[in-house]
Amino acid sequence: MVEVDDQGIVDDPFEFGVASGDPDTTSVVLWTALGSTAIAGDVRLACDVASDPAFDGLVTSDLVSAAETDGRTARIVADGLDPATTYWYRFRVGPHVSATGRTHTLPGAGAGAERFGIALSSCQNRAELLRWDNHITLADDPAVDLVVWLGDFIYERNASSLEEYRALYREARGDARLQASSAAHPWVVTWDDHEVVNDYDGTVDPARRLDAYRSWWEFTPTRLPRPSSDGLRVYRFVDVGDLVRIVMLDCRQYASSETVLGSEQLEWLADVCNHGAAHTLLASPVIVSSLNVGELTPPYAFEAHPADQAAVIAALNAAPDPTVVSGDLHAQMELELAPGITELMAPPLSSSFPPDWADLLPFLPFASPSVVRAEAAHGYLRLDYATTGVTHEFVNG
Repeated sequence: MVEVDDQGIVDDPFEFGVASGDPDTTSVVLWTALGSTAIAGDVRLACDVASDPAFDGLVTSDLVSAAETDGRTARIVADGLDPATTYWYRFRVGPHVSATGRTHTLPGAGAGAERFGIALSSCQNRAELLRWDNHITLADDPAVDLVVWLGDFIYERNASSLEEYRALYREARGDARLQASSAAHPWVVTWDDHEVVNDYDGTVDPARRLDAYRSWWEFTPTRLPRPSSDGLRVYRFVDVGDLVRIVMLDCRQYASSETVLGSEQLEWLADVCNHGAAHTLLASPVIVSSLNVGELTPPYAFEAHPADQAAVIAALNAAPDPTVVSGDLHAQMELELAPGITELMAPPLSSSFPPDWADLLPFLPFASPSVVRAEAAHGYLRLDYATTGVTHEFVNG
């Protein structure tokens, strides 16, 4: 086990807990951040990975830097791990030890995973703090193997600079309930609009976008590269053995009056939907189905861009057993995107549907033939994948 001195840090600096993300079959990203008690400048940390929560079975122990230029966040890719295996991890500096996190690697191709549970949610407005208790339920859910976050991790609340965005992430990461769910499961994260500014698209101020993307990257356990002025490609796929391919979309960065996804992402989508897994999960930050509500249709929705919507449906028609999960609208819904393609809108973690409209949601199926069920609720959606099929449950709190 590597040792690292306290470097002058007197008080416990691990104010923001730990998190893991972007797992594959032999590695996972481990993350933490240091608080205001840490000294100025870069800080060396030790990161331990073990096969048990007591760290008797130490697997790796490495050094990582919490760089001041990265907002005192630290990440390390723990590799050389076994597929489909649970590990525990922690960070240390001098006598100070972080909370212990638990994470999992993914099963490999041909491994024959019998089941896999995926929790999906989005939209955690800090104005409704009591509903952040849903993070405790998520942390304690034994059927969850992976969390997929569909966006709006923060709400920008007029933030427009790097330090202002960082302050919002520190506020969120300082919540013990989010720390619990972050430490309990690995996360795969995409973004929506409020990580930058409400309803932004490709015309947003590039400097503001870079600051927003940079802070998102700093406070997210992702293996994606540091963002540049050209942006950051967050659309990607994750294979869970031969069981399910998870396809993550970016519905904001390339959006314009003509498109939601942009031509390159649409071409990529058509390619990655052709695969050999048993199931396909398309994770979209915004609704893909049509609601048929006329002028109330969000201008950024796929319904307002029928060419993109048709291209997504065509890609999914070629995919094995497709399911779409979306977020953004602060409601939970069951929809039929197209014959044989179900869309489920995951409930928001804490953000609410406008009160004047919430009571009307159950009547939405009468206006829209695509909607099977709609209601105001909070929590997360859990998909349970098995070789025999997929089931879903709305977990509401």
